[in-house]
Amino acid sequence: MLRQIIILLILFLNLDISIQAQEICNNAFDDDQDGMIDLNDPDCICNQLLPSSLIPNPSFEERTCCPTKNAQLDCAVAWIQASAPTTDYVHTCGGYLGNSNIGAVPPLPFPDGQGGVGFRDGQAQIGSNYKEYVGACLTDPMIPGTKYRLDFFVGFRNNIVGSTSLNMAIFGSTRCADLPFGGTNNTIGCPANTSAYKVIDEKRVSGSNEWVNVVFEFVATEPWSVIILGPGCTANPFYTYDPYFYLDRLVLAESSVFGVPFDRIEGRICEEGVTLTIEHRDGVTYQWYKDGIALPGETKPYIFIAPKNDSEGMYLCILTNDAGCLYSQSYQLRLPPYYESISASICEGENFAFGQQVLSESGFYERLIEAKDGCDSIIQLDLKVIPITRADLFDTFCKGDTWNYHQFKTDIAGEFPVTLVNANGCDSLVTVYLEEIPPGTGILLKDTIELNLGEKVDLIPLSLDPDYSAFRWTGPNGVWLADNPIVYDHIPVRTGYYFFSGEDEFGCPVSDSILVRVRTNRYRLTLPNVFSPNGDHLNDRFEPVFPGSVDQIKRMLVFDRWGNQVFEANHILESDTNWGWDGTFRGKNAVPGVYSYVLEVLFIDGHENSYTGDVTLLR
Repeated sequence: MLRQIIILLILFLNLDISIQAQEICNNAFDDDQDGMIDLNDPDCICNQLLPSSLIPNPSFEERTCCPTKNAQLDCAVAWIQASAPTTDYVHTCGGYLGNSNIGAVPPLPFPDGQGGVGFRDGQAQIGSNYKEYVGACLTDPMIPGTKYRLDFFVGFRNNIVGSTSLNMAIFGSTRCADLPFGGTNNTIGCPANTSAYKVIDEKRVSGSNEWVNVVFEFVATEPWSVIILGPGCTANPFYTYDPYFYLDRLVLAESSVFGVPFDRIEGRICEEGVTLTIEHRDGVTYQWYKDGIALPGETKPYIFIAPKNDSEGMYLCILTNDAGCLYSQSYQLRLPPYYESISASICEGENFAFGQQVLSESGFYERLIEAKDGCDSIIQLDLKVIPITRADLFDTFCKGDTWNYHQFKTDIAGEFPVTLVNANGCDSLVTVYLEEIPPGTGILLKDTIELNLGEKVDLIPLSLDPDYSAFRWTGPNGVWLADNPIVYDHIPVRTGYYFFSGEDEFGCPVSDSILVRVRTNRYRLTLPNVFSPNGDHLNDRFEPVFPGSVDQIKRMLVFDRWGNQVFEANHILESDTNWGWDGTFRGKNAVPGVYSYVLEVLFIDGHENSYTGDVTLLR
């Protein structure tokens, strides 16, 4: 029993020591046993004395209020929403740490201060073009031709698919008035989708529940006055999972003011060795690192690197005083001979210049050159020659049509060589064989049909190929009639050509036409000259007989022999019944005798006519 207690006590003590271990950043040892040593461990980030940033309020610490909900970037001094999709100002002062709709929480602590910005790269409900950005008007415009560095941190979560990597991009504009961009359009995507912004730089960055230091270096091509940061223009394939990221400590300045430059670089690594020297400063301690791991004992403002097999790597020095720390510039050391492997491809028939060689065949090639430090270097080339692809294409087209294939067009049959560019950028030769389909003869109509206005006609082809399809009848002026081979009881209103069309078995159009002549030289209307309203249901009303050519009787008036109006009817259609004059006037039977009438008639072809006459009323 005592032995078990002792074992448990030892295990507890070991566990406690492991939990309490902290990474010491200059001893070349993994103190906290997380697999990362010295500067490679996020615990060893040097919050170095950075130059003044052209971006105002670079760490979002100056604020007018504490954020408590989404989209409150206006709480951060000098920052505004860059577009309609809104970023989120996060700060520990208000307890708000990320978009509340998706449960976003940043890795803590923040790299600099207690706040930052959260942003989306896509949104599940709206789509992949819903991208959020932050933007600021710089304190001074960038100088064209000058090299700049943007040094900042991106925060990654690990609890959401798609939130562990993104294409991080910088966009620039020369006018502060261009901020924000896109108006109220929340699916405009990236700033480069407008004419005001250009992509300055872009790179892929990744992380998991951590802050990752990201550095862009670029030469200003224009006097950029505004920069916008956020996701690149390409769609995030995981946008349906609401990918979400963070930004903090955005330092933008000329590259020359970052890091301490080497005072001297002396010697050749391919001979006696190389000495890197930094200017001596009072009150400063020095520690040299190789590939982020401290070099024990290398604590002077210079270091000598001997040409040994394990000397290759990235060297830098951290300078520390009471105010903080500074990184030196980095020096990449490689042992000779320097090998560089490159791959290239050319199209068949092209040449590739490799030093003094002109290559035209696939293979592996080497070239010896002298490096900047005087040591030999070897470049190895893997060259591939992509052959021209060739293919035949057989097709048909209808007579009268134009056949299209990429940029090639023709309306004649024959054999044609067509040169295209394939996915590799090389020529692809296609030989096109075209056959013209002659017009079909499987539709035949009468030449002419004659009829009176108002008469009905059946439009029926004299002959029709049973293999034809896609039928259509159209009247004069292209008016659609039917999508069937036969049109029954059609009433033409004017003379004109009717067309019946279809497609043959090859999909080519076939058609024929028929001229329909409508006789309109006589607009006749039949009216009785006597009626007897005696209730026997025979000839009890005075009304005209409607022929098929009449659209409506616009007006009918009846007068007695003294000119008094005794009846009026307006806008009478053929479907109206018992509308005519029943021989009464003001509710009483009119006296027998002769009465006159006036009719105004509208015909179906739009023609109007007036008719007058007498009618006798009998009792």
